[in-house]
Amino acid sequence: MRSVASLYQVYRLSGSSFQLGLTGFFQALPFIVFGLFGGVLADAFDRRRLLLLAQALNILPGLALGLLTATGKIHVFHIYALGLVSSFVQLISWPARSAFIPQVVPEAHLLNAITLNSMAQQASVLCAPLIAGSLIDLIGLEHAYLVDASLAVPGLLALLAVRTSGKPEGQRGRIDLKSVTEGLFFVWRQRVILSLFLLDFGVTLVGFYRPILPVFATDIFRVGATGLGALYAAPAVGAMLGFAALLLIGDVRRKGVLALGAALVFGAGLGLLGFSRTLAMAIGAVLILGFTDAISVVVRRTVVQLLAPDALRGRASSLITVFAQATNALGALLAGSAAALMGAPYTMLCGSVLCILIVLAIGRAAPELARYRSGSSTG
Repeated sequence: MRSVASLYQVYRLSGSSFQLGLTGFFQALPFIVFGLFGGVLADAFDRRRLLLLAQALNILPGLALGLLTATGKIHVFHIYALGLVSSFVQLISWPARSAFIPQVVPEAHLLNAITLNSMAQQASVLCAPLIAGSLIDLIGLEHAYLVDASLAVPGLLALLAVRTSGKPEGQRGRIDLKSVTEGLFFVWRQRVILSLFLLDFGVTLVGFYRPILPVFATDIFRVGATGLGALYAAPAVGAMLGFAALLLIGDVRRKGVLALGAALVFGAGLGLLGFSRTLAMAIGAVLILGFTDAISVVVRRTVVQLLAPDALRGRASSLITVFAQATNALGALLAGSAAALMGAPYTMLCGSVLCILIVLAIGRAAPELARYRSGSSTG
C-alpha cells in the first residue's frame, strides 16, 4: 500500500516519470550498499527475533508519511527519505525470513513451503494496490498511509505466536567483512545459483515495468488511482496463479529449464504491455508478467536453499535480495529515463526484445543451468 501511494504521490507532486524512477532507485539503494550485511545478521542472530524487530520498525515510515501529508508539508524528498527507511527495515527482514523457512520445513516439502510463503506475500500484494487506490480516492493519501502503518500491528502479533527457535544451526556466524565474502565466494562457486542471479539481473534490468505504470494509467488510459491500483494488483493475481500452478504440478526437478522458459514468456509479456491500448489489455499483459515472475522467484529461492548449508543460508538469501534490489534500482532509473525519452509503450517494446536476447544468451553461456535437476550436486 505504501509503495503504490508513494509512487502516486510522487507523480502527482512532480509530474515526472524520471522522478518515479528515482523513487524506485532510492528504495533499492540500501540493499545495494548494505544488503549483504542483512544476510550476515541472519546467520549471526536468532532469525525470529530479527523478524520481530523489523516488523515493529515497519510501522514508522507509514505513520510519518501520513502525518506529513496531513499537515501539507510533504515533499518528494520526504518520500525518498522514508523509502530509504523502509528499505533498511526490509534489509533486516528478508534474509531472516528466507533462512527461517528451512528450519521449520523438511527438504522434501521446501519447494511447496516457499511457494506457499510466496503466495501469502502475493495475497497482500494483490489486495494492497486495490485498497490503496480506493482509499486514496475515497479518504485521501494521508489516511491511506495511516491505514498502512496500522496494518503492521497484526503482523507483529502473528510473529509473536511463532514458537520455533530461529537460532542458526552450528557455530554462530561472525559480523565482519570475511562473513560477507564467504557468501560471495559460495555463490561464485555454485554456478547454477550464479546463472539464476545473472538471468534475473538481465531480465529485470531491461523489463522493470512497475515504476512507469502510473504513466500508462494517467497519460495513456486516463484512469484514476483506482485504475492504477488495478494495474498494480494484476501482477499479484498472475503471481497467485503461477504459485497455484506450481503447487498443482508438484516438485519440478528440472528447475533450470523452468526458470529459462518463464523468463522467455516474461519477455513476451513486456511486448504485449507495450502494444496495449486499453486498460484491459494492459491488465492482461501484467497478469502474464506476474505469473512468470512468480515462477522465477520460487525457483531461485528454492535452489538457493537446497544448495546452501544452514550456516550460509542467510547470506545466500541476502544475495538474492541484493541482486534483485540492485537490478530494481537500475531498472527503475532505466525505465524512467527511457519513458521520458521515448514514451512508456516503446520502452516496454524495446525491453521485450532485449529480454528475450538476454535469456537466449544466458542459456547458451551457462548450459549447467538447463541441466540442473533437484538432488544434483552440480555447482
